[in-house]
Amino acid sequence: MLNTHEVNLTDEEAAVEVARVAKTYPVVRLLSADQIKSEPNCLLAGDRCPCLRQSSLEALADSDEVSEQLLNDGTEYRARLRPLKVEGEPHVLLMVRPIDEQEAAEEDLVYTDVLTSVRNRRYYEEKLRSARMNAGVAMIDVDDFRAFNDTCGRHAGDLALGAVATAIRSGIRSTDELVRYGCDKFVVVMPNIPSDDFTRRLHQVSDAVHSTIIPGHEYVSLTACVGGVRIHGETVDEGVGRAAQLLSRAKAKAGTVVTDADSIEAFQSEKPLVLIADDSEMNRAILSEMLKDEHCILEADNGRAALDMVDRYGDELSLVLLDIVMPGISGFEVLADLSRRSGIDNLPVIMISSEDSDDAVLRAYELGASDYINRPFDSRVVRRRVSNTIRLYAKQRRLTNLLSQQYNERVKNSRMLIDIMAGVMELRNGESGRHVTNIEKLTELLLGYLVQRSGTISLDNEERSTIALASALHDIGKMSIDDAILNKPGRLTPEEFEIMKTHTTIGANMLLELGSHHAGNALMEYAYQIARWHHERWDGKGYPDGLKGDEIPIAAQVVSVADVYDALTSVRVYKDAIPHEEAIQMILDGKCGTFNPLLLDCLLEVQDQIAETLARPADVVAFPTI
Repeated sequence: MLNTHEVNLTDEEAAVEVARVAKTYPVVRLLSADQIKSEPNCLLAGDRCPCLRQSSLEALADSDEVSEQLLNDGTEYRARLRPLKVEGEPHVLLMVRPIDEQEAAEEDLVYTDVLTSVRNRRYYEEKLRSARMNAGVAMIDVDDFRAFNDTCGRHAGDLALGAVATAIRSGIRSTDELVRYGCDKFVVVMPNIPSDDFTRRLHQVSDAVHSTIIPGHEYVSLTACVGGVRIHGETVDEGVGRAAQLLSRAKAKAGTVVTDADSIEAFQSEKPLVLIADDSEMNRAILSEMLKDEHCILEADNGRAALDMVDRYGDELSLVLLDIVMPGISGFEVLADLSRRSGIDNLPVIMISSEDSDDAVLRAYELGASDYINRPFDSRVVRRRVSNTIRLYAKQRRLTNLLSQQYNERVKNSRMLIDIMAGVMELRNGESGRHVTNIEKLTELLLGYLVQRSGTISLDNEERSTIALASALHDIGKMSIDDAILNKPGRLTPEEFEIMKTHTTIGANMLLELGSHHAGNALMEYAYQIARWHHERWDGKGYPDGLKGDEIPIAAQVVSVADVYDALTSVRVYKDAIPHEEAIQMILDGKCGTFNPLLLDCLLEVQDQIAETLARPADVVAFPTI
C-alpha cells in the first residue's frame, strides 16, 4: 500500500490512487504541503474547524498515517490522513467517510455508560480525547457526591447520577458530546459554539443540576461546580486539562461556574474572606501578601476589633488567623469567646505565634483552634494549610446541610404519622386540637432553657427536637380508656380515677410493643419514657411507679410541666380555662404536684414567651447539629 514518503508517485499514479480510495471514501483530497499550510479552511466544516488541516500537518511532520474521528453538525466521520510524495513533493492523501447507522449502533453499545446512558470513559479515551476542533470543553463535578452516597446509600447515589446526567443534557445541544468522565465527573464538548452561548449554557447546566429532583429523596438539593474553556484546533484532552484547572478554582464554593472568559472576575468574586488578627502591622502585611491572590483579606490589630469583625461579617468569614499575644484581649480570650458562642463550630481559627511550647499549642487546641502555625512563616505552608482548612470546613457545612435535610425529611414523615395518631386521640378525648401541638412547643421551649441553666444535662438540638416530637404521644394510652370515664363532665370517682391512671402503663406498653421492631430508636425510647412517667412527681407522689427526683427521666419531667400548664389554661369538659398568670402560680405553689426546682426556674424564665410560642405556626422541629 502506498502510504509513506518513501514512495514517490508520478502525477498519473497519484490520480489512480485517489480513484482507488474514492470507491470507499466519498470525500478524498490530495493536498500538497503548500496547500495544507496556506488553505485557511477545513475540508468538512469550512472556517469553523481547522482540525483536519492540523492533523494533515501532523501527518507530514511524523511521516505516519493519522486517523481521526470527527463530529460535525451531528454527523460523525472517520478520517484517514496518509503522507506520500508526488513528483518528489510531500503530500497528504485525505480520506473521509461518515459512520453508518449500523456501525454507530454497535459503537453505542460499547461506548455508553450503563448507569447514566451517556458516553463512557472508553469513548473519551478512544474517540474523543485526541480530536482537534473548535469547541467549548467543560468539566462538571457534582459537589459532595461521596457524602451523599455514603449518607443516603448507593442506590440513591445511582439515581442522583442519572438525574444529574439528564439535567446536564437538558442544558446542552443535541449535537454536543456528554461523557461520564469519572464517578461524579462529567465532560461536555460543544463543537463550534460561540463563547457567549457556551457560558450561558454552562450556567443553565448548573441551574438544572440544582433543580434536579432525585426520586425518593426530593428534599436533597444537589449542586455542581463547572470549569469551562474554549479550544481552537487543540485536542479535546488539552481542553479538559485546562477545564480541570478552572474547576479546582470553582470548587472553593459549591455550585460555582468558572470559564476562561470570566475566570479572573468570577474567581475574584468568589474568593474566601479571611480575617488576620495581629497587633503587628508587619506580621499582618506579610500574611496578607502571602494570601491576597486567592483570598479577600480583613485585618484587625487587637482582640476586641477581631470579635467586632466576626460579629459584623458573620457567615461571610471563611477563616480567622489569630495571634496569641495582643493588647487588651489576648488571642486565647478571643478563641474562648468564640467557643462559648459556638461560633468556632462553623468558623475555623488558625492560631499564629512565635510561641511554640507544648502548653501553648495544647491550650489553643483545647479552646477549639483548627490549626497552629509557628513563626517565622513559610509562605507555601501557610497558603496550603489555610486553603485546606477552608475547604474542609466548607465541605463540613455542606455535609451538615445534607444530613439536616435528610433528618428533617424523616422528622416530617414521623410527624405526619404522629399527628394522625394524636388527632385521633384528641377527637376521642374531647380535648382541643391544639393540645398536642402546645405540649410539643412548650417542651422544646423548656428544654432549651433547661440545657442552658443546667451544668449536667446535655441535649443537642436533635435530642431536644426528638423529645418534643415524642411528647405528642404522651397520652396515647387514653385510647384504651372507656369514653364514659374519659369524657365525664364531672369529678371522677376514686375507682374511675384508678382506671384513668392506667393510661400511663397502657400507653407505655403499646409503645414498647411498637418499639420492639425499632430497637435503639431514640424517638420510641423517649415516647416510652414520656407516656409512662409524665404523671410522676419530684417528691415521689405521682404515678404509676412512684419515682422521685432524678429517677424520673428528664424527658418525662419536662413534658409533665408542659402538660399541666396546658391542661390548666385550656377548656375541658369538666372545667373552664384558667388564666396564664394563675396557672403559673398554681404550678409554683405545688397545687398540681411537686416539680423539679430547676424546671420551675425555667418556667419562670420563659413565662413571658409562652403566649408568643404557642401562637406561632407548628413548624418542623429544628435541624440537628453535627
